[in-house]
Amino acid sequence: MGMDVWACSITVALGVIYVCLGSGRIIITRLSANEDKKYDYLPITVNVCAEAVKLLVCGALSYRYLQQEGRKLHSIYQQTSWQEMLKVMKWSVPGLLYFMDNLIGFFVISFFDPALVVLLNNFVIISTSILFRVVLKRKLSSIQWASLVVLFLAIVSLSNQAHSTNMHFQHTHIHHAINISSLPSNPKCSSQKIVADTTLKDIDEPEILDRGRRAVGNTAFILNRGHMLVLLQCFISSSANIYNEKIFKEDHGMDESIYIQNSKLYLFGVFFNALTLLVDKRFRRHIFQCGLFDGYNSYTTLLIFVTALQGLTISLILKFRDNMFHVMSQQLVTVAVITLSVFFIGFTPSLDFFLQAPTVLIAIFIYNKSKELSSSEEVDSGDNNGTLLASEEELEQLTMRLSVISDEETV
Repeated sequence: MGMDVWACSITVALGVIYVCLGSGRIIITRLSANEDKKYDYLPITVNVCAEAVKLLVCGALSYRYLQQEGRKLHSIYQQTSWQEMLKVMKWSVPGLLYFMDNLIGFFVISFFDPALVVLLNNFVIISTSILFRVVLKRKLSSIQWASLVVLFLAIVSLSNQAHSTNMHFQHTHIHHAINISSLPSNPKCSSQKIVADTTLKDIDEPEILDRGRRAVGNTAFILNRGHMLVLLQCFISSSANIYNEKIFKEDHGMDESIYIQNSKLYLFGVFFNALTLLVDKRFRRHIFQCGLFDGYNSYTTLLIFVTALQGLTISLILKFRDNMFHVMSQQLVTVAVITLSVFFIGFTPSLDFFLQAPTVLIAIFIYNKSKELSSSEEVDSGDNNGTLLASEEELEQLTMRLSVISDEETV
């Protein structure tokens, strides 16, 4: 009984910590941008620093763990064979996927308000279900597929509302969102207050608004790069979490220390992020001329540690819980971010938002409830089968007794 309460408490604590960090990260990312919803710093440098912080924490904990086990680092290196090195390389796959996921996250927030970002990110339920069906061969009921269709339609409707209500930022976003971390050929440091040139510098705001009105009037739905990035991020995030959970638990993974496993993962995370800074000529020139922390503010510094703590929490969830627990915790992040956006970001929900946002949550509720019903039906069918088997055994015993009695009467 005591162990069950302790396990339940740990599960609740993981969920609460993840919700706080997940919602805080999205809000802080928006606050770290300037008034034009662009970043004065290189977003990839935040990911490099966050991966480095996670690697240092897990490296220190791994060293302490090895000391408690009476093992030394050089003994591990001496016993490592080529086969063991190849097993370490499997951690490069989630390392690369998480690198892409974190970087795309900055671009997505430049298109939509944080409240809409978390609602659109609920598409991860659809991508996770598809990957479960294709990769893990897990079947979904007809009710679950119907709820996923409703969820998809609600997300498309919300994204279209985001496009129409924020149309006066549309042209600026299209030009900058994908190139938000890119620099001109001769980069200027943000401390000099010089901003990169844009193709809209000669266009005044009324003309942009007029273009937006004409665009909204000409078509009911406008697909921009923000929608494509949301879809891409959801599939990358689902793939990373599913594969990471697999290698966390496969073979003797549950017996291996999570500190050592995370050290391998974050080592590749630092490698991929740092390699991007060094390979790209514009990034490299900017780092050498202006420094790694150029354009940073207090929110950016806080974002590094929040991102690192969130990554550590996700690893604990995937190791000791499962990916679906992580996906369901994300739904609480949706509620938290919408609430925080109203108070801190100045987000003003419209009537359409109030009518469409509950549709997303209701679809998620139906999806989860149908899973519980299918599980309970399997348990009931198992109990019924057991009852039938027990009844058959009792019938056989009764038949044998009656046959014995009839034999005695005959004698």
